[in-house]
Amino acid sequence: MTLLSVSVVFVLLTILGFPSVCAFAPPAIACASNDARGPQFAGSASTTALPIGQLLSDFLPKSQTGSAIDPQRIQDIKTEIKALAKGTSNGISASKEVRNQISQLVAELEAANPTPDLTNSPKLNGSWKLVYTTNEGSSAGKLGPLVGEVQQLIRIDGRDGGEQDYYNFVRVAGGAIEGALRATWDVLAKDKWQVNFKSVRFSVLGIPLVEMELSAVGIWRKSFLDDDFRILYAAGGKNVPKENIYILAK
Repeated sequence: MTLLSVSVVFVLLTILGFPSVCAFAPPAIACASNDARGPQFAGSASTTALPIGQLLSDFLPKSQTGSAIDPQRIQDIKTEIKALAKGTSNGISASKEVRNQISQLVAELEAANPTPDLTNSPKLNGSWKLVYTTNEGSSAGKLGPLVGEVQQLIRIDGRDGGEQDYYNFVRVAGGAIEGALRATWDVLAKDKWQVNFKSVRFSVLGIPLVEMELSAVGIWRKSFLDDDFRILYAAGGKNVPKENIYILAK
């Protein structure tokens, strides 16, 4: 079908009152708003014909991944988030203004998520450092009055081919004091884990002092993942009625 034929079809459907013609019109047939003179159209039959792939793309289902944006813009957003989070003790002391700025940048990243399966991608493997969170407890690196560094080690293929697991390490006083939380997970959806907390261990100067078994669970909802940046939301436990955001980087 030529572009002229397509244009005629859309004109006729609009005149007949078809409710969503403009929503389906290809880019070269942009609908203007109706006024007292009736529906108006931009463009004409002399418009350069569109490649068939481009024409059909307007009617095909969209990918589960996010919309394409300039790769450099993605890198710039990551850099901005890291700069805003710096000096906030992983987000604990972030001002309302900084939180709002990070929230806006996160929304832009989430709209461009490049990974369709956020729960089983090999990109999850490896060591991740917490950049920012809205949590203000131990998950943010707080142990008593001290705030330290949070590292997360994910083994998507399991240890030595065994059970998949991850460790969450909180290190304060330059690593002299360490808390290590071990957990496994069940995949609930392509963007969601049920996290099963197994144990927690506390060490001082590398010497384990106490280790406890756990039976708690939590829900992780993932919204962005690429080679070196992750965004997720976690909720779980009696004292966590809302989701907190966690931003991690390699």
